Amino acid sequence: MTTTAVERTTLADVIRANNQTCPDSPAIVGEGRTITYGELSSRSDAVASGLVAHGLAAGDRVAYLARNATEYWELFFAASKAGVVIVPLNFRLSGPEIAWILDDADPAALLVEDHLTELVPDDWTGLRLTFSQTGAPAVADGWQAYEEWLAAHPAVDPRRDTGGDTLCCLMYSSGTTGRPKGVTTTVSGFLWAVDAFSAMFDVSPASVSLVPTPYYHIAAGGWSLIALAAGGSIVQFTEVTPHNMLSLLVGHRATHVIMVPTVMQLFITSPEASAADYSSVEHVVYGGSPISETVMLGAQKVFGAQLSQSYGLTETIGVTTFLRPEDHVVGADSKLRSAGRAVPGLEVAIMDPDTGALCETGVVGEVVTRGPGVTTAYWRNPQATAEAFWPGGWFRTGDAGHLDADGYLFLKDRIKDLLMSGGENIYPAEVENAIMAHPAVQEVAVIGVPSQKWGETPLAVVVPRAGETIDPAELISFTRERLAHYKCPTAVEVVDQLPRNPSGKVLKRELRAPWWAGHERNIG
Repeated sequence: MTTTAVERTTLADVIRANNQTCPDSPAIVGEGRTITYGELSSRSDAVASGLVAHGLAAGDRVAYLARNATEYWELFFAASKAGVVIVPLNFRLSGPEIAWILDDADPAALLVEDHLTELVPDDWTGLRLTFSQTGAPAVADGWQAYEEWLAAHPAVDPRRDTGGDTLCCLMYSSGTTGRPKGVTTTVSGFLWAVDAFSAMFDVSPASVSLVPTPYYHIAAGGWSLIALAAGGSIVQFTEVTPHNMLSLLVGHRATHVIMVPTVMQLFITSPEASAADYSSVEHVVYGGSPISETVMLGAQKVFGAQLSQSYGLTETIGVTTFLRPEDHVVGADSKLRSAGRAVPGLEVAIMDPDTGALCETGVVGEVVTRGPGVTTAYWRNPQATAEAFWPGGWFRTGDAGHLDADGYLFLKDRIKDLLMSGGENIYPAEVENAIMAHPAVQEVAVIGVPSQKWGETPLAVVVPRAGETIDPAELISFTRERLAHYKCPTAVEVVDQLPRNPSGKVLKRELRAPWWAGHERNIG
C-alpha cells in the first residue's frame, strides 16, 4: 500500500512527499536520463519558477511534444507547482494535426524534442523550449535550449498549485467529427485514481513498473503517476522493441508490467523471452483485448505472476472495470471473456443508446459509467460534452455490452465508430475526411478489421467517382500525407456502393460483419 509523509491534496504533493521520505531513491530508470526523487523535485522546482517568471498565469497550458523522457515528469510536476495545465501531445501526429491541437489548447509554452520542432507552426507564439535525448539539442531560431533555460531559474517551489476540481491535464483523442477532443482531467480525479488503483495493484515503494507506451496515453501517464506516488520506480522507454522491452524488464527487475495480449503472446512464444528470469514480476496488467486461454496459461507459466485485465478510456483515467487475478481461471463458469467488474468507487451500467433507459441483466446496450475518476467535460466543446452524457452524470463510452448476474461486463461491439489499433484510438471520421479530399473518391467508409499483430487496423471501403479508378497503394500514400501513419488504412476495398439504412446512414456493422465472423467480440 502507498504511504506518504504528507497528505496529498495536489499533484505537486506527490513529489514533495517523496522528496521528504526517499530523496535518494530512483524515480525513473531505463532509457533516457535516470533521476532520483530529490533531483526530480529540485528540477521541477526550477521549471515551475521559470514558467511563473515567463508570465504563465494559473490555468494556462504548457504542452509536451516528445518521446518518453525524464523531462516529461519534470514538466508534469512543475505544471502542478505553477498552477498550470499539462498537455501531452502525440508525437506521431502530422504537422497539420499538431497545429490544430495547438490552436485549440492554446498553450503558453512548449517543450519539444529537437527532431520534432518542425511540427510546430512558424506562426505559433509562446515560450519554445527544446531538448535532446542524444546530446546537445539542435536549437533552431526562436527556440531555447531547455537545460540552459532551466539553469537560469532558481530551484524554488512557487507553491501556486491548485486542487479539487481544477483542471490539471488535457489529453487529446480523435473525435467523431474528425477533429480531436480535449479530455479534461481534474486534480481530484487524478488523486482518486492514484489511491484507488495503487491499492488494487499492490503498488508500493518497492515496486518497479515497466510501462512501454507513450506518456500521451493515459495508460502510461496514469500508471506511471501511480508508481511515482507510491515512491517506486518507473522503467522508461524511448523506443519500444521486443528486445529492449525484454532487456529492461529483466535488467531492472520489474515487479509490475503493462502489456497487451499480443505482446504477451510474443513473450511466451519467443525462445529467448520464455527462458528469461521473471522471478521479480509480481503483476502483469493487460488491456486492449480479452486474453485467450492459451495465452493466459502460457503467461501464468512463464511469468509466474498475477494477471489482471483493465478496460477503460482516457475519459475514465484509463480504468473502468478490472478482471482480477482470481478470475483468470479456465472452466465452465470462466469470466475470461469478460472485462471484469467495476473498479471500487465507480459505477458501471448498461443503457439503451437511444433512450437512456437502464437495461436488464444480460441485455446488450451501451456501457455507461460515472464516478470520481470520470471526466466531466471536453475542452471548449460543449456540444461534444452534451452528447457524451446522459442525465445523472452517466458518461457514454460508445461501447456495447451487457452485465451478467455477477456484475461482470461483457463487451460486444462499438456503438461509436472508434477503433483501436496497437493501443492507439482512431476515429474513422477523421480518416474519412482525409480520404474524401482525393479527387477520385466519391464516398468512403472506414472500419476496423482484425489484425493478429495490432488487434485491428483501418480498412477503407471506397466508392470511386464516375469514370475514375482507385489505386489502393496511391490512396494510402495520399492519406499518409495528411494524417499520422497509424491512422491510415492498411488496405483499401473498392465497391460500387455502400450499404445504407432507409434514412441513408451507412451500415458499418454490415461492412464489419464478414471480417469479424468467428471472433467473440468485435472490439479490443
